Amino acid sequence: MMSFSAVVSSGSFSAAAKTLGYSKAAVSRQISRLESIIGLKLLDRTTRTVTLTPAGREMYARCARIVDEVSEANQAISGMLSKPRGDLRVNAPVVSSLFNITQVIPQFLKKYPDVRLVLNLSDTKADLLKGKFDVAFWVGEPYDSTLDAVKLCEYEMVLSASVGYLDRNGRPSTPADLKDHSCILETHISRLGEWRLSGDDVVGVSRGPLASNSVRMTREATLAGMGISYLPRFLIEDDINAGALEILLSDVVSERVSLYLIFPKGNYVMAKVRAFVDFFTAETKDASLPSRTSGIRLASAV
Repeated sequence: MMSFSAVVSSGSFSAAAKTLGYSKAAVSRQISRLESIIGLKLLDRTTRTVTLTPAGREMYARCARIVDEVSEANQAISGMLSKPRGDLRVNAPVVSSLFNITQVIPQFLKKYPDVRLVLNLSDTKADLLKGKFDVAFWVGEPYDSTLDAVKLCEYEMVLSASVGYLDRNGRPSTPADLKDHSCILETHISRLGEWRLSGDDVVGVSRGPLASNSVRMTREATLAGMGISYLPRFLIEDDINAGALEILLSDVVSERVSLYLIFPKGNYVMAKVRAFVDFFTAETKDASLPSRTSGIRLASAV
């Protein structure tokens, strides 16, 4: 159809071939194939002229419109790949402000004014493969091997409890003692009923009165004296410094949890996604995000 439209608009097979970058014979074959498919002659050809048949005039009226739409689509796609623009749909944790994500996003939008960012706050796993989101932040190891992932930061994990709870219930001296305590479980970072204190040390813990996928809810319950929790240290650093929370078993806890940007394979070629990923990678290196490591890697999720 594009070859047919080019022949009509240019007035000859030779000119159409030059415009399309094909040989004259290739264009002729494509026109013949189109005529064969629809079962009607579209062009009357002589050695000097090419004229439309009645069927050809009807076909060209529609082909020209389709070709214009295809050209516009190609230009739009090219723009998406070359310059950051358009809607960028991002999923992030509810506590994004604690990770400084919400503080960095305005800086990104100032740098890329043609991008319109749509931010959704949710601690659930974002369905990136169905196109609802272009990119997502995720705390912990990525959950889908079909996604690409960029590790931004690693955070030190700590066991902690309020001084009031520990005064009432005693302080654990070994990881095994955790079974005798009320434990507040955060199910986004850890599996229900167990905590990985180090690479080789996973302990079973007693389920307390609250299990939640929210680090903010877990922090509030810990401050309220409901039990022992296991959270990234920077989230409760102020509470520790104020004496409201006490760190436990620091000699055996060495685990770290990571913050990732995840996105479908191939999305990185889109200018708006690439700009967003590169911007947050740079901000992490510049310490705008709380971080314990400076290494950034792009790899398939595991």
